[in-house]
Amino acid sequence: MRVLLLSAVLLYSISLIGQNNAPPGATHDAAGHTSYYAGTMPLVISVPHGGTWNLTEIKDRDCEGAVTVTDRETKELAFEISDALAKYHGMRPYLIVCNITRKDVDQNREINEATCGNPEMAKPWETFHAYIDSALAEAVAKFGSCLYIDLHGHGHPEQRLEVGYLITDKKLTSFYDQSELLSDHTTSLGNLLSRKEVSSLREWLFGERAFGTLMAAKGYPSVPSQQDPHPKEGEKYFNGGYNTRRYTGAAYPNVFGWQIESNYRGVRDPKGRPAFAMAFSDVITGFLRQFSFVKMPVSMGEQVR
Repeated sequence: MRVLLLSAVLLYSISLIGQNNAPPGATHDAAGHTSYYAGTMPLVISVPHGGTWNLTEIKDRDCEGAVTVTDRETKELAFEISDALAKYHGMRPYLIVCNITRKDVDQNREINEATCGNPEMAKPWETFHAYIDSALAEAVAKFGSCLYIDLHGHGHPEQRLEVGYLITDKKLTSFYDQSELLSDHTTSLGNLLSRKEVSSLREWLFGERAFGTLMAAKGYPSVPSQQDPHPKEGEKYFNGGYNTRRYTGAAYPNVFGWQIESNYRGVRDPKGRPAFAMAFSDVITGFLRQFSFVKMPVSMGEQVR
């Protein structure tokens, strides 16, 4: 048992080599399966599929419908975003990062599907989600309301961000064409739209102030946005999963947000990450400062570019 424990610690240490841009003040669970980085702003980012540590003593997930592919370099992207927010705006987001691979546990599924029924993986799943709960509770207590982003990576041909508001591509198209109405509370923006000062759902999907529109204006094509309102027929699009449904739902009335499926070239790749993170830091701080019910901290030591 001691040999197995030492081997696990060694493998975990090896898995962290090269991650020298990890934010300061990390908290890890005892086994090192999950890392939590406390924030200083009303933004919580979870990274469920960026882990690269495959637990050799655990049988790979193989239940029906199990997906085991890693979202390459999403953990590194989250760290870059944290650094950019600190460097340019004097604040950091809360980060919750799964360090083990999706072959062991899928942190964007409910527990039975996430673990494929393996009781040994129940604890890592519970720990990951407990950290998200803690981060959201602290952020809401400090700032009144909180933005939640579940960060992923896609391999689709279209090199753009896919912003998932829990609206399917067909419903998004129909809504944009005004042939279908959508209830605010069926989307991940329901809690935002319940505020009297906030305008219609269309504005936050396709308008000038929509996250996708603001990112596209910075040079990072996004769907939905004013520039690219919905996927065209035959184009793939991820609209959000378990985490987005859970943490922007009725049980979290002061939380709103979305899933981001990021393209690799110019966003997740090492060469493109710094510029993307800088653009993201500008957009997200400006986005949050629009709302009186979000008590954004004063930027400290903001750099002029």
